[in-house]
Amino acid sequence: MAEISSMYQKTRKEFGRPVEFQNNEPESLFEYLPNQKLKSEYLVQNPYEREIENVPFISEFGTNTAQIETRPKGQTHVEGGWPAAIDNTDLDDKTKYRKKAEREESYYLTCRDLFDKHVERYLKQNNAIDIFEEYFLDQSIDLSSGPPSAKTVTVFQDPSPVKRTVSSLSWLPDAKKLAIAYCNMKFQGTVDGMTVKSHIWDVSNPNTPELDLIPVSPLCCIMYSPKDSHIIAGGSYNGVVQLWDTRKAGTPDQKSCQPDSKSIIDDSHKDPVWDLKWLMSKSGEFLTVSTDGQAFIWDVRNLTKPMESETVVLKPSDKVNDGGPKGVLGGICIDYDAQVGGPSKYMVGTEQGTVLLCNRKGKTPQDKISHCYHGHHGPVYSVMRNPHCSKYFMSVGDWTVKLWTAEDALLRTPMFTTYYHKAYLTNGSWHPARPGVFMTTRMDGVLDVWDLLYRQTAPVLSVQLSEYSLNTLQSTTEGKHVAVGGVDGNTVLLELSQGLSQLQYDEKNTIEAMFSRESSRDRALLQRAKERKGKARKKSHAQQREATDKEGGLDDADLQELTREFLASVKDREEQDNKAQMELEAKRSNLVKLISEGQEVPNED
Repeated sequence: MAEISSMYQKTRKEFGRPVEFQNNEPESLFEYLPNQKLKSEYLVQNPYEREIENVPFISEFGTNTAQIETRPKGQTHVEGGWPAAIDNTDLDDKTKYRKKAEREESYYLTCRDLFDKHVERYLKQNNAIDIFEEYFLDQSIDLSSGPPSAKTVTVFQDPSPVKRTVSSLSWLPDAKKLAIAYCNMKFQGTVDGMTVKSHIWDVSNPNTPELDLIPVSPLCCIMYSPKDSHIIAGGSYNGVVQLWDTRKAGTPDQKSCQPDSKSIIDDSHKDPVWDLKWLMSKSGEFLTVSTDGQAFIWDVRNLTKPMESETVVLKPSDKVNDGGPKGVLGGICIDYDAQVGGPSKYMVGTEQGTVLLCNRKGKTPQDKISHCYHGHHGPVYSVMRNPHCSKYFMSVGDWTVKLWTAEDALLRTPMFTTYYHKAYLTNGSWHPARPGVFMTTRMDGVLDVWDLLYRQTAPVLSVQLSEYSLNTLQSTTEGKHVAVGGVDGNTVLLELSQGLSQLQYDEKNTIEAMFSRESSRDRALLQRAKERKGKARKKSHAQQREATDKEGGLDDADLQELTREFLASVKDREEQDNKAQMELEAKRSNLVKLISEGQEVPNED
């Protein structure tokens, strides 16, 4: 039987030579067409049904553990470890410092290290078997794999027979109650049967409100006090601000609460109070703005009139307002977060499309408005700093959302702008847990959720919540639920999916690097534009000089001829001056000689 062999020849220098691949056009090697005869032998089942048992299989085991002898022991604990600037006897100071420390990323890493090192060992001390064993520690959960979604949890309907617009929302810190302000935004739109009440709802009971707030005029804004959850502040349509203490509501059967204190109408705003924010202070202060062009700061101890020394007229100086609208600007919205932007700084969005950066520490009224940002074609309905990247803030107005760099003397233009929506945007807010997620409401009843970590050109989720315009939104502290109010009086409570509500891996550093890169790019473009303008200016001057020279009809030969004539004339002038000087010296010597000889000096007149 013959032996079958194959020989492959190759030069020695080509052994071990790296393989080089090249891009070629696709080539079809084989084509296999479906067999229709085999298709008739199979049956398609959609959907596929299968019965399974829903009762888990449980087994019981018993073990004998070693007996441990215990004895009571006392321990003296002295509180310490606080910085020197923190008074450990003051609960407010400790709470503020604790919240500030918990926001830092190092706090989370330290807690995680402590859990990894000690908690598992403590749990195993008295266990014969490890019932908390984890079998998939190396596998991380990818929350971004599933599509983003939001489901409706409940709907709070306006109990008034005449439906009013949901003007403002405020969550209790534990997210168990929601304060909703109702107001008819139309001028002179009050009709018979329309009430002025606003309501506090229990999330677990959306059928009837838990408490009615009775203001002197319909509320345009409302907000819980961050220090005392029983205190609520609100601004009315007639410019008056009020405070409620829910503990004074009376008996459980009495579901209404009158204002505990309110301002005098003569010393209040002259237009509706469009927004309100509590400030960080020991006595309790809050800030309000209105379209009358003033920003007031109120002290809860004396709410009859605002603090005159803190009043700011929203009229930026010409030095700050470079090319923006002149005169007094009407305020619509406020952004204030002491832990993000600082305790003395706040931002005001105006109805002229300008965002003002204000500082309470300004010595003069002009110094209290430090920066102006122009870019919107209509009123700014929402302005908010990024909770995780305080250097950047967003503004919502007209048909776009714009992201800005705050307190930058060079950058006064937005670093990011969304596309122009078909419907008008009415409100917006950053997600409290994710740095790259923000939400906007539109006039066509759609809620948009943007995730800059995965897509910057379009929202990752758009939900049609109503056939009417949406007016406001407010998310809970953890960011899992969002309340959205509309002009039809309905407030929809949504639950966001895990991919939208939970922080992604290294998201903060990624988003901050993205914003920093965009800011650097804008600075480079501005610097390049300035250099181009300087070069264009120099080129224009050179062209003007050249045009002037051409209009005179002078060329190089003419210039040389004129130069020679000029030098000749100068030389002739010098010779004439020298000749006149010699004649003058001769006359002077002649006169000196005559005077020395005692002769009479002739008169040459």
